[in-house]
Amino acid sequence: MWARFAVMILVIIVTLTTPTAHALDNVSLNVGTIAGSQWKLEGVNIALTDLSQNPQKLALTIAKLSLPKPFNDLNLVNIRCTAFTWQNKELMCEQGRAEMRSKQWQSPTANFSFHVTEKRSSFKLTALHLAGGIIAIDGEEQGELWQLQIDAKAVDGKSIQQLLPQDRFKLKGGKINVKLNASGSYARVNEFTLTAGLNGLTGQTKDGRLATEALVLESTLNAQHNNGLWQWQSHIEINGGALYAEPLYLEAAGQNIILDAQGDWNASDKRVEIKSASYRHSKVGELSGSATVQYKDGASLEKAQLSLNSDNLQDLSAIYLKPFFEQTVLQGVTLAGHLKADFSINDQFLTALAASFNNLDVKDAAGRGEIQGGVGQLNWANDETFSLPSKFAWRQLQVRAVPIGPAELSLLSRADSIRLLKKTQLPFLGGAIAINQFNWQAKKQQDPELSFEGDVSNVSLEQLSLVLNWTPLSGTISGHIPRVEYSNKTLSLGGELIVKVFDGEVKISNLASSGLFTDFPKFHSDLEIENLDLDQLTGKFKFGGITGKLSGYVRQLYMENWHPVTFFAWLGTPENDDSRHRISQKAVQNIANIGGGGAADLLSKSFLRFFETFGYDKLGLGCYLHDGVCQLMGVEARESGYAIITGGGLPRIDVIGYNPRVDWNVLMDRLKRISTSDEVIVE
Repeated sequence: MWARFAVMILVIIVTLTTPTAHALDNVSLNVGTIAGSQWKLEGVNIALTDLSQNPQKLALTIAKLSLPKPFNDLNLVNIRCTAFTWQNKELMCEQGRAEMRSKQWQSPTANFSFHVTEKRSSFKLTALHLAGGIIAIDGEEQGELWQLQIDAKAVDGKSIQQLLPQDRFKLKGGKINVKLNASGSYARVNEFTLTAGLNGLTGQTKDGRLATEALVLESTLNAQHNNGLWQWQSHIEINGGALYAEPLYLEAAGQNIILDAQGDWNASDKRVEIKSASYRHSKVGELSGSATVQYKDGASLEKAQLSLNSDNLQDLSAIYLKPFFEQTVLQGVTLAGHLKADFSINDQFLTALAASFNNLDVKDAAGRGEIQGGVGQLNWANDETFSLPSKFAWRQLQVRAVPIGPAELSLLSRADSIRLLKKTQLPFLGGAIAINQFNWQAKKQQDPELSFEGDVSNVSLEQLSLVLNWTPLSGTISGHIPRVEYSNKTLSLGGELIVKVFDGEVKISNLASSGLFTDFPKFHSDLEIENLDLDQLTGKFKFGGITGKLSGYVRQLYMENWHPVTFFAWLGTPENDDSRHRISQKAVQNIANIGGGGAADLLSKSFLRFFETFGYDKLGLGCYLHDGVCQLMGVEARESGYAIITGGGLPRIDVIGYNPRVDWNVLMDRLKRISTSDEVIVE
């Protein structure tokens, strides 16, 4: 290379000292290629121009300067130096101009200088106006080592869009500052620091899964290469604007969002080791920990140890949980309170969780339930030998419209199961529900299995009917709830469910339900009713008042989608009932209307209409439902039909039913009109 320069200078000297020099306008020498260990100058040409003038102009032009890998996509072209020197095997361009070119674009002309020696080469490109910003590039190589600095200031986001692939990300506005310091040897990068600043950046990817709106962000990435392993540290801070990364939408209005992380990257096995990371969203919470990510066949989380701390669950759930709740059973659920949680992940599955919370409030927009003043500690591990208990207490719990008072549960949660550790009582509508046993067991590709056993004591019927929006009832409910099991999509009752109500007793047996949580549940049961107080039962209804006792049964009850398909039922006065038997005129009329009898007409046309109540001996009505038709029966058969009420005492009255077969839907319609209207309906 240097021999070529000696020849060039000799030619120029000879040319200047010969008589023919004044006949020439310029003299040039094509040097060709000058190659360093990392850089390469192509199309080098030195020319002496304006020979007729004094002084003459000496100019160096270079077609292309190629940068070393990994920056070989960028080249400097159309280089022209008007002030350069060569001496002692040293070439220096002190005053020049050049353009930068990549595969997608070419820049305007910028200030350029370079310095080439046998052992060291360097170049500088300054005042490069590109995409509305100013860019400076400074490179140096010495032996096998090289350094490169790039400083881009106030680059316009909309303008730079033309320099980027059009099918990935579309920038609409904002300013970008980027500074890169890199060093390496041959084609390998050994170390780099990348600093980027975004001011008001707006844009989005083609698929819309990532978008920014007036985003203000500062970030720094440092990385060092050591024996095939990259060691890196990063810092990202969002100070303004908004970021959408599906499904999360982060708005930094008046808040800082900061992510600090460090770790190792092994390019050969495609694994990123995050040794420590901290994600802080001011006034919302902080997530910290470590993780290993494998991205050989798509990104997967091999393992992670994470901690979450939030004193503002309300904002945390609104920003980070709500997007994941959409289109799930948790849609509309919001949280408030304080939470601290530690959890472990292996092969993308949660393996351990320890969470403590207080002042927890849970609300559901769909009205399915609510928790107020929750406090407790949840411990879980995917380990059958795990034995650390969990505790959960609340000030108020509501399931649908039903309130449950303050209580505490002690549970053991491990692997796929939850078990109640000790009996507990839940205050419920003036009484209590005792939970004596509770087990929940998850099953792969099946519904979970569940078992429960408990007691109900002194629950107010008046309060229960009020919260369920029923006609107000009086009295209390007490009883034992035997073992209830849910398995293989079937709910079954082990034993009899005994409910004490209206001073009597209702026994539920042979209870079973399949497809309970499907669109077509099926239900089987038998009921035995003993000595209910009719005065308590009818006193609150528009049906009319009756005194006495009521017993009966509903056997072989089968329902589909909560509609009766078949059963055999009887309700009537029990044998040996010595209580007072009276029935109101309104009740007589409504019972007659159910059976299609003529008592209503008799009452309206005779002196009996002046009596408010009547005595009766027995009353009773039965139904055998089959194929949508109810076969009716009464306390005794009569020539013209069947007796629903037989008279007793004064004044007395008999109610006879004349229609033994009634369509079930018609019968339900009659009962519905009776229960919702103050007027007596005679058909």
